[in-house]
Amino acid sequence: MELDNCGNCQLEDTYAENQLNLHSYLYSQGSKVSLGLNELSLSKVPEEVFDLENISFLFLTNNNITDIPDNVSQLEILEGLNLSYNGLKTINRLVYHLPKLRLLDVSNNELEAISSEICGLPMLSELLVNGNRLSSIPSTLGHMTELTVLGLNENRLKNLPNSLGGLSKLQILGLERNELEFLNPEICRIEGLQRIGLSGNHMTNLPHEIQNLTRLEQLLLDDNEFGFIPVQLFWIEGLKELAMSGNRLSSVQSEIGNLKKLKILGLNNNLLKDLPAELCLLKELEILGLENNYLQHIPEDIAELFHLKELYMGSNNISEIPEGLSWCSNLEVLSLVGNSLTGVPVEFGNLKKLHTLVFSDNLFEELPKAISVLENLNIIALDGNRISTVPNEFAHLSKLRHLSLRKNQFETFPLPVCKVSTLEILDLAHNSVADIPPEMAELHNLTVLNISCNQVGSFPPELCALVHLKSLDMSENMLEELPEEVSMLTSLNNLDLSHNNFFEFPKSACAIPNLVKLRFDQRSGSRVPSLPDEIEFSNVFELILSNNTLRTLPNTISGMRNLVSLVADHNEINSLPDSVCDIRQLHVLHLNDNKLVSLPENFDQLSKLTDLRLHNNPLKTPPMDVCVSGVPQPIGRFIRRALEREELLLNKMFERMKYDLNKNELRYLMKKLHFPEEKMVEFEQIHHGKEKLPERIYSAMLFWKEFKGEEATAEELLRILNILGHDDLAQSLRLMKIYAQRLRF
Repeated sequence: MELDNCGNCQLEDTYAENQLNLHSYLYSQGSKVSLGLNELSLSKVPEEVFDLENISFLFLTNNNITDIPDNVSQLEILEGLNLSYNGLKTINRLVYHLPKLRLLDVSNNELEAISSEICGLPMLSELLVNGNRLSSIPSTLGHMTELTVLGLNENRLKNLPNSLGGLSKLQILGLERNELEFLNPEICRIEGLQRIGLSGNHMTNLPHEIQNLTRLEQLLLDDNEFGFIPVQLFWIEGLKELAMSGNRLSSVQSEIGNLKKLKILGLNNNLLKDLPAELCLLKELEILGLENNYLQHIPEDIAELFHLKELYMGSNNISEIPEGLSWCSNLEVLSLVGNSLTGVPVEFGNLKKLHTLVFSDNLFEELPKAISVLENLNIIALDGNRISTVPNEFAHLSKLRHLSLRKNQFETFPLPVCKVSTLEILDLAHNSVADIPPEMAELHNLTVLNISCNQVGSFPPELCALVHLKSLDMSENMLEELPEEVSMLTSLNNLDLSHNNFFEFPKSACAIPNLVKLRFDQRSGSRVPSLPDEIEFSNVFELILSNNTLRTLPNTISGMRNLVSLVADHNEINSLPDSVCDIRQLHVLHLNDNKLVSLPENFDQLSKLTDLRLHNNPLKTPPMDVCVSGVPQPIGRFIRRALEREELLLNKMFERMKYDLNKNELRYLMKKLHFPEEKMVEFEQIHHGKEKLPERIYSAMLFWKEFKGEEATAEELLRILNILGHDDLAQSLRLMKIYAQRLRF
């Protein structure tokens, strides 16, 4: 009996578990012994684990374990148990009686409840139950007085038991992405709390008692429903991070200035129109997030924020940068994307520590020269402006690695960029560049080049000198050919040549030695009718050929030993070569919107195929209802049976025809079937005379079947007989076909 795929998987898992040599997964941490069995596709905890009674830490993350066996009670000295990312629906109650357990992590399982017996773990200091389905937690959790970390993020909690206020040693409490509308005031009795995560709930206010949490350093309130900053927070003077992005704040109170120790303030995605002057009293502030608000100005006194390292003010209504910002000399990251900036102050060059600058989607018409003196810049993004030139001073940026200038107004390639030899990523997409200069060869460290959506008409050989290039996008240009030197791009693994003007598929692309993905979709380009036989020499894993005019695939495609994904939607493919069935490693095959009538007989040899799409094809063998499952085995079985039925039907038709044609009708039929003249004479000589006419007819039809191959179908024979006026014979054979189909069903 044939095992299904599921059965095979289970056998493989069992075999893998039985083959584990646990001692090879043991390691020491001082005097403690740990066993790490992470990411081994285990469906259960191996029995041998419980014989290792000296292990202190057991890690079983990222497996397929659904239950914890009773043998767990044997691990009496276990201090840490990590079962995160499995399929647990319950926790074996014996886990709650492990006397020395200090860490229990059951995050990202399918738990709907925690037993009240959890209080049987008197030494537990860290409990992580993030990413489950808890709607409540037992009140006995509040009796676990040794807890310092409690993670309950990403559950379905709507309220918390009062008893949690008794967790006197708790320092970190995670309640993010639950369904809380209010924080139980009892939590505010835990005076040692240092971090509370409440992001992603439905909160509009906080209890007055929160001001008692004098040791609180991090308070995360992102993605709630606050319309204002709760005033009681301004009395927590030790607060170092306040995160309130994604709320409904329309203003910031002046009392914000009380939080003198604040280092991180996140107020992105709110409704702020202005900022209080007191914000600039936060002398310790290092990161300030104000993106996606309605701000029109950057405070002039921002220079007071001497320790500021990162400023995010994108997607506002800011039209100019104040001089004061230029004196934030410790600034390392500045993002002002999506504003209305046209320039920078002269003093902007003082930001010597700046390494990331994002000015995309503004109104710059030229690249400010002041940027060219920021010698520590690693990343510059100026997409979506009106820039057409780059100053020569730009070449001085000796540490620049990433430059993005897409969606600007360049008509010629900015030559000063070619002098920045440290550049690794260059994006000039969506401009009007017509030529790539030879100087590009100087960018020795370039790994990613995107010059798509331009007007480049030729691929310069100098580009082939970029031996470290890994990704090249030249889609939507005007390329007609690819030079042979492209084979020198030995590091290239991603190439996009879609939407160009190629007259034929570029053979030279097949010689790129380490290419992984080749995209050649010509929806907006010149469509090619065929692939070269040289495609067999390509090492690509993923090949995209959609929107061409391919009618078939070359027989040599079977030589593509690495091919795992083939996408050729929207072509004119009417048949597939048998050799396609030899691409045994193929996982993905998309042939939507073609003209396929049948599939190769041995299609089920593609045993690794998991994603098959054949929509909008006139398939008959097999019909679409068989193909819709995408499983090759039943498709292959159907094809073979259909071919057997078709051959049997044709033979019966030939038998029927033996007595319905005279010699002149037979000769005329053979001419219409394009028989060679010498073949017709041969049949007449071998089967000479009236009495041998039936054998002559039968032999001639057998030759037609062999001569035409897959095109010799019952339907084609009926079509020809109708054209020649043999209506009665055609009708008789059609009834024979209908009867055969009825027997099949």
